[in-house]
Amino acid sequence: MSDEGTDPKDAALLRVRKFVATYVAKGKYGLYPEEAVVENVVQGLAENLVAHGRMYCPCADVEDSKSKGSAMVCPCTPHHEDIARQGYCDCALFASRDFVAEERLRKKK
Repeated sequence: MSDEGTDPKDAALLRVRKFVATYVAKGKYGLYPEEAVVENVVQGLAENLVAHGRMYCPCADVEDSKSKGSAMVCPCTPHHEDIARQGYCDCALFASRDFVAEERLRKKK
């Protein structure tokens, strides 16, 4: 996965950031409205990518996630249900555009 001279974690971070940006640009969800939370999830995805070869959701136990095949690889299978139920996925990476807009309004008050 890494280019010669590139740290595996740096390469993984680039890959995760590109995936996240593309998913948000092409999809119906936005990013969770707190940058620090998003960055924490991105770091966790990159760490799982380096350690386990896949972007397993950092909010779930990796060994449990592995037993579920691709279901817990970002974007995980349950993220649509999570967002429909609470406005954001359990990892707090992706959120409905309505949730993001409501949070921005709430923070302006």
